[in-house]
Amino acid sequence: MTENASTRTAPQTVEPIRRGITVDVAQERAFDVFTGDMTSWWPATHHIGSAPIAEIIIEPKSGGRWYTRHEDGSETSTGYVVAYDRPHRLVVTWQIGHDWTYRPDLITTIEIRFEAEGPDRTRVELEHRDLASFGEHAEEMRAIFGADDAWNQILADFAAAAEGGA
Repeated sequence: MTENASTRTAPQTVEPIRRGITVDVAQERAFDVFTGDMTSWWPATHHIGSAPIAEIIIEPKSGGRWYTRHEDGSETSTGYVVAYDRPHRLVVTWQIGHDWTYRPDLITTIEIRFEAEGPDRTRVELEHRDLASFGEHAEEMRAIFGADDAWNQILADFAAAAEGGA
């Protein structure tokens, strides 16, 4: 049988989640709070460990880990750092599956750009892409990440932490 347009399977595409927020802090502070002080603003209920969060760590280098250390001393992985370009850009992988467990073979990508709009004002743009990697759960996960209590709320909590300590 010869292949034609009707027998080929088109690759699945899932629109990325894109969210943004403007914070009234310098670009460097916005980047540093996002990457180095995530524990202060990440929702305490948003983790995959069996114990509460003690610390969320993004190692400040390409190839570094993104993980959570829990109060009982255990650690859970979220992903790894693809690009660490202070104070402009952070790219990390999100490797937590639809079942909310770490999946080393699952890779979705989160890119955060920090664009100075003035000396004390920064636009933070987040894009969570490669959602087709969730396979049959891709649209379900897109709906979860796109809900108001997901990236929108997380960015609002980040902004409050960044501006609160400025």
